[in-house]
Amino acid sequence: MSTGCDVVMWRRPAMAVLILACGSLVYYHCGFRNLNMVSLISDVLFVITWSLAVLGLIFRSFNLTILPMDPAEWQISPETANCIAATVANVLGALESVLRVAASGSDKKLFLKVVVVLYLLSAIGRSLSGATVAYVTLWVIFTVPWCMLKLALKSASEPLILKFKEKIAVC
Repeated sequence: MSTGCDVVMWRRPAMAVLILACGSLVYYHCGFRNLNMVSLISDVLFVITWSLAVLGLIFRSFNLTILPMDPAEWQISPETANCIAATVANVLGALESVLRVAASGSDKKLFLKVVVVLYLLSAIGRSLSGATVAYVTLWVIFTVPWCMLKLALKSASEPLILKFKEKIAVC
């Protein structure tokens, strides 16, 4: 089973390209055509239904049989579900603690950083659509680690890059 880190770090390039292509199609549908997610989901289901119907006709005409898929293979394990829930809980807990310290005013630098980041996010939210922000975030998530990995391989003698390579290996 692949992890998100394997996909983002391009250890599974086919999956990474597939995710970027799907993200690009969703952005085109929602961003450029100005259609909503309900329209996207219905269009996808429409295309899948017609594709399966055409494939069924082709297979029936050539007398080919398809083995049924086992839906149990699509389920995630309890360990994976627990890992996902623990990650979400840890991220929310860390966010809550950072905001609590910033709101208390005990750390002036942290307070200033939080205010600046929230102001920038507010400005971005007012100037760009949600689909554009999500699409740019998708590309940043996939391109920055890949570029950092290429830089790490190119100049492995620098201590900062060596630490980054160690973190990549752990992930």
